Amino acid sequence: MENKEVNVGKFVGRHLSQLKVLARMLEHELEGSKGAAEVSIDREVVESALDTLEIFVDDCDTLTGGGRRAKSGEPKPVVARLN
Repeated sequence: MENKEVNVGKFVGRHLSQLKVLARMLEHELEGSKGAAEVSIDREVVESALDTLEIFVDDCDTLTGGGRRAKSGEPKPVVARLN
């Protein structure tokens, strides 16, 4: 069991780069708002952020043997990776 936890830690560590890019992208959008109380983000940016999060969550679910979607019987959404 402990060995599996180490593998999960390595897996998450390798995939954190996706979330770091997402965080930097959102920081860039905030800086572009020039201190305004409201931030306007293009739909494409929001879709890219959601895709990045869904890929990360799905990869983690696959590694850990499933998750909420697998138990509820809902079909797993398909996310296209654009490189």
